Amino acid sequence: MHETTRLSSGAITNHDEITVILIEPTDGTPALVRVHWPLRPTTAAANHYPAVAAAIVRIIAESATALARHKAGGQR
Repeated sequence: MHETTRLSSGAITNHDEITVILIEPTDGTPALVRVHWPLRPTTAAANHYPAVAAAIVRIIAESATALARHKAGGQR
């Protein structure tokens, strides 16, 4: 068994989103971070690509901050 905590989630285009979760097994094995990407490739017009890249970076950064908070005090 394991416990899961959503660290961050958000849209990267009008149709796609990513979610980052923390998986904490209850059997003593190390915790894992899983990134759920869209099932199909994400496509963006070249002029929109900087916004897509920025959204991905923001979501990953938010998850890293949430993970640090979780480790420090168990806050979710």
